[in-house]
Amino acid sequence: MRAVLILAIFTGVSLITFWLIVNQEIKANILNSLALGKGNSIKTANDEKIPANYIRRHLDGVYVDPVNADYYPVAVMIDNDPNARPQRGLAQANIVYEAKAESGITRYLAIFAASSSAANIGPVRSARPYYLDWAEGYGALYAHVGGSPEALARIKSENVPDINEFYQGQYFWRVDDYIAPHNVFTSFENLNKYLAKMNIKDSDYDFWLYKDEAEPATRASSSNIAINFSVNDFLVNWKYDAVKNEYARYLAGAEHRDADGTPILTKNIIIMKVKAKIIDAELRREMTIIGEGKAWYCLDGICEQGSWKKESRTKREKIYNSSGEEIKFNAGTTWIEVVQDEGQISITN
Repeated sequence: MRAVLILAIFTGVSLITFWLIVNQEIKANILNSLALGKGNSIKTANDEKIPANYIRRHLDGVYVDPVNADYYPVAVMIDNDPNARPQRGLAQANIVYEAKAESGITRYLAIFAASSSAANIGPVRSARPYYLDWAEGYGALYAHVGGSPEALARIKSENVPDINEFYQGQYFWRVDDYIAPHNVFTSFENLNKYLAKMNIKDSDYDFWLYKDEAEPATRASSSNIAINFSVNDFLVNWKYDAVKNEYARYLAGAEHRDADGTPILTKNIIIMKVKAKIIDAELRREMTIIGEGKAWYCLDGICEQGSWKKESRTKREKIYNSSGEEIKFNAGTTWIEVVQDEGQISITN
């Protein structure tokens, strides 16, 4: 009887031990599967595996260590007047919006993850309401030099976290090799100091969907996108490189590079059509960017027509295909070109 009891106890202990081992293996497999889904099966451009614990950064879908995924984004107004060229730091932005400001002159809203190492950004220019709408979609710190009366009033009434050179001049500097007012610059070291001073750490914004890059055999062999904002000084061309699966930017007929020679490249291009009108003697514009409208999205060398939707000033716009499905973009930089009529756009796939 005692032998039977000992055998039963031994058998029970063995079963429990076996179950614990199996259970741990099941858990390990689940965790490994989740880790693989977060990046272990993805490879970088140099064919190195991404660490299993990495996840996609919310701002641009690039795989990063989780501690870097939720950095507070910073939106910087960057000049595009011919006297402001070449810009500095524009090639390091994660997201860039380009739209007309005054007359036919365009201006950029460059959005950076706060983990950026950009040491020189600018020239920084003044705020406008519709750029503010885009910045608020990310809950971003908004960096600018003054602004239109409407934009400044909104920053105050909507409690937008901002850094204005007029009042926080110690975080900016002016240079002699650019003529005023196209000569104000900042750095991410300075912007991060301001974030720390104001104890700004978190931002809650909508994330886009991302996918693995298309296999070389499925990419278009070539593609050219032309956007004529006004005159030749602001003529934009994007030329696709199928091998690198990226678009190179040309401005006024020449390759667009930062002042340090870095070419401006992007993985995705979005073209948004919006309604706009001139509202004052300074030729400032009002743009309707909350709502929805026609859009084109270009990635992997292919451009297709769809739509954009932005629910409110505090929501990031989303891009959809003709069937109403949200687009999955390639991880990396995205440029958003905002135009006012279809005649400004020429796409050759």
